Amino acid sequence: MTDNRWNSYRLIIETSGNCHVTGVYELLSVLGKQRAGARIVEELERELAAHNIGHLPPRIPRDQNAQVLLYNQDSPGFGIVLHLVQQLSAGETPANMTTDDQVRMLAILLNTYRSAAKEDAKRA
Repeated sequence: MTDNRWNSYRLIIETSGNCHVTGVYELLSVLGKQRAGARIVEELERELAAHNIGHLPPRIPRDQNAQVLLYNQDSPGFGIVLHLVQQLSAGETPANMTTDDQVRMLAILLNTYRSAAKEDAKRA
């Protein structure tokens, strides 16, 4: 049952441009919980990871009113950029990648945004 909820929530993130700001209280609701205790936050973080949903801050706050930025880790666009930044800042390197590979990939992805900004400036 919760898999269906998380898949639906993942769709919400996708339709929001692969990133979505929400309150911890909403995530607890999707999880079917009411309070953000330490174990429940750990469970929430595991569920998000299991559904390839990344989040910033890297630790879900226990304050139910706190805001969290969610992103799809494996979808093209902004979600991948956020995921790479989060991995780099945490010192995480996926298998078969080096930190240099991650930095190069991030630079390539950011260049697409830089190109779009230049085009927008020319039009203005």
